[in-house]
Amino acid sequence: MLQRNSDLPYVVPDEPPVRPAESWQYPTVDLREMGRILRRRYRLVVLPVAVLLGLALTYLMLATTLYTATSTVLVDPRRANVVETNQSVLSNFGTDDATIESQTLLIQSVAILVRVVGKLKLTEDAEFKPKPGLLDPIKRLFSMFSSSGPSDGASAEDAARARSVEILQRRMKVTRQGTTFLVDIAVSSESPQKAATIANAVADAYFDEQVRAKHDATRIAANWLNGQIDELKSRVVASEKAVEDYRSANNLMVSQGVTLNDQQLTDLNNKLIAARVQTAEARAKYEQVQDIAKSGGDPGGINAAISSEMITKLRTQYADIAKNEADLSSKYGARHPLVANVRAQRRDTQKLINDEIRRILDSTKHDYDVARSRETSLQQNLDQLQGVSTSSGQAQVRLRELQREAEASRTLYESYLARSKETTAQESLEMPDSRIVTKASIPIRPSSPKTMLILGLALMLGLGAGTVLAFLTDYLDGRVKTLEQAESIAGVPALAAVPLIGTRELARLARRGRSELDSYDPKTTQLLPPALQPPLTRYAIDEPGTFFAEAIRAVRLSLQRTMRSQPVKVVQVTSALDSEGKTTLAINLAQSLATLGIRTLLIDGDLRNPQVTRSLCPRAEAGLLEVAIGHVAPEHAVLVDQSTGLSVLPSTRIKQVEFITELMFSDRIVDVLDYFRHRYELIVIDSPPLVPLVDGRALAELSDRIILALAWDQTPREVLSHAMDLLSPVSDRIMGTVLTRVDLSRLQFYDYYRSSAYLKPYGTAGLHAGAAR
Repeated sequence: MLQRNSDLPYVVPDEPPVRPAESWQYPTVDLREMGRILRRRYRLVVLPVAVLLGLALTYLMLATTLYTATSTVLVDPRRANVVETNQSVLSNFGTDDATIESQTLLIQSVAILVRVVGKLKLTEDAEFKPKPGLLDPIKRLFSMFSSSGPSDGASAEDAARARSVEILQRRMKVTRQGTTFLVDIAVSSESPQKAATIANAVADAYFDEQVRAKHDATRIAANWLNGQIDELKSRVVASEKAVEDYRSANNLMVSQGVTLNDQQLTDLNNKLIAARVQTAEARAKYEQVQDIAKSGGDPGGINAAISSEMITKLRTQYADIAKNEADLSSKYGARHPLVANVRAQRRDTQKLINDEIRRILDSTKHDYDVARSRETSLQQNLDQLQGVSTSSGQAQVRLRELQREAEASRTLYESYLARSKETTAQESLEMPDSRIVTKASIPIRPSSPKTMLILGLALMLGLGAGTVLAFLTDYLDGRVKTLEQAESIAGVPALAAVPLIGTRELARLARRGRSELDSYDPKTTQLLPPALQPPLTRYAIDEPGTFFAEAIRAVRLSLQRTMRSQPVKVVQVTSALDSEGKTTLAINLAQSLATLGIRTLLIDGDLRNPQVTRSLCPRAEAGLLEVAIGHVAPEHAVLVDQSTGLSVLPSTRIKQVEFITELMFSDRIVDVLDYFRHRYELIVIDSPPLVPLVDGRALAELSDRIILALAWDQTPREVLSHAMDLLSPVSDRIMGTVLTRVDLSRLQFYDYYRSSAYLKPYGTAGLHAGAAR
């Protein structure tokens, strides 16, 4: 297993300074963030607007100008009757929505439009003739193979009329005004006068259709009624004759609408009921008397005795005598002659009372006998009369049946006769149930196409689609844009954002090396002169006032801060993928450290793609591989930049790729790094990318600190997370991430405080030298 060789032990802190990486979560978008999204994606917002506006303008230029005239009709549910009738053949319109909607559809029907086409001769109008289309040849081809078509058996005139009606239906719109009885008939035409004429003609045809329908229905009803009346008349005569013949044959005389036998039966039955009531009253009185006699009670307590005036007078007299007797007895004594006389009077009065009560009792029995005899006589007479009535009952049932048939026939005949007279009166006086409210006038402005509406709709739809497209694109954009995103995904500090250098700026700096070309030997194996080196590799020291140099110094500061607290010798500068600016970052960082007097060695560790060597010493004969395998001494392979004091260990081109992999996992590369650890204060390694190659991961095992370069708006978040997973065995050595190639002018739409808009007051000259163009 590879292990780090160093003269200083590597101190593992109790708590790793590296924060655990967390999965990236999209922040909640607020209004300010929404504004930034729309500003940075303004091209996507403008593109749909431009496309839709272009389509709208094309449509407006090619569309036919139409004028719309509107005629308003009132579907009146009330009916004006000149002749008073109970009911017309066709009833008035209802007031429900279904009826009004039905009339609305009737106005658009083919029956009415055919009238309009024929009246205005629209079949001869070029506007209402079908115009040739692009698909007409294909339609004719299909019609040739079809067995039947819509025009089979129809004349050319009928086909032309049908096509004109179809075009008119497309040009006409019938709508109801809310929930009212008003219906608008709107017709569009290329001519304003023609639009008004057709709209009024449609309203007139609708009225004519209503009158025609009612007239036809009334005429048919009248003819049918006349035939029914003749049949009903003969039926009524026959029914009435049958009633009279049957009554005469069965001797069923009628008085006041009732037969004589029925009248007698009714009177006798009423008398029998009254007799039964009297008998019941007499029996009740008689039974009361018998009960008193059997019980030995006072017969004077019966109702007849109590209500008798004679008994009442006698009892009053008896009471007076008894009182007088009591007075005399108390005055003269019981044996006095006056008392004896009064006592005799009292006995005589009591006898009279008893005789009167006995007479009343005898009359009660007599009344009961009389009432019972009368009831019996009436019952016998009623039984005899009922016998007679039963014999004629069957005849009366048949008679009533004949009478009902005759009455029904008579009623039906009178109803049909009255209805026939009303229908005959209505046949020549039918009026439409609708009336025109507003005639169509000639329009002064075109109704189609609606220029402002179409342009406004295209603008709104374009803005809406562009906004959605911008938000969707930004949501799906998984590339790292800000330092906060890099910190959140990687879980390590974001050290700096290195701005993008414009091509014009690089070309300006490259022109300064033209004077060195005459004295330059292209076969030299040493470092290129500073003027001939790529401007981007020396930009931090050549342009120290730019934001680029400021970002390099920020990375240097973080590294120096780490070196003060912990022993750091080897710093690996790597990236997740290729072309992310790691080489530029490594060269500028090493040069910046060397300018401070720190003995710094820059090693080109990317043996497969040695970008450092191509930029600084493309003709180098010895490098890292030759030193590792012992072909060249280390001090002979190292090149020194006299302007900065930076030492560079290049890497020559290697054709055998298997040597590279074996070298990175051998002890020889460990020995090389061990050798340089004792001779330099800091070693910066430009390593291969982590994801596609394993070489960079092997170098990470030998490094004290790792700096991960991320290309702004290029490195996907998933790739960054994968790179951090690959570095998980040495996660405590990751010092941080650096955003490279940052477009400061666009960064303000993502991170305003690190953009050129925020930094502009602090370095206007530097902004022009180091910002993106």
